[in-house]
Amino acid sequence: MIATPSPVYTTNAVDDFFGTRLPCTSRFSDVPPAYDGTEYVAYRMRGTEPATLAMYLFKFGFLFPPFWLVGVFILFSPLRAPNTITPGAWLPEKTETERVLILRRLRTVELKWARRCLYALLALIHIIIAVVVGVVLWHALRRA
Repeated sequence: MIATPSPVYTTNAVDDFFGTRLPCTSRFSDVPPAYDGTEYVAYRMRGTEPATLAMYLFKFGFLFPPFWLVGVFILFSPLRAPNTITPGAWLPEKTETERVLILRRLRTVELKWARRCLYALLALIHIIIAVVVGVVLWHALRRA
């Protein structure tokens, strides 16, 4: 029996940071995994993330940087579930436990993107300070 090499999955730091990923990245994409017929193993890099406000604020912050400031405020705001008493409530087909798990997952993803907004805002502030200091020093040395 010829042993086929198992696929080696690689991660991309840029994809991990920005939350984008191609469906599958492997060196041996043409070689299917070997099955022995006893169990099915689902291969997944990671689950899909829900779209959140902080994710959109981070991505659109590259076009309008004040969005990053708004995204930072999400770090300090609580995430509350919508009212479930009224008809047509938030996820009426789910049980209370499932709603709590979904809300917890949403909050985790929201905080991850809010932290990215904070990092992007801090990087922007540092770049602006460095440019201002550089221009002031250049102007001061030029006049001397």
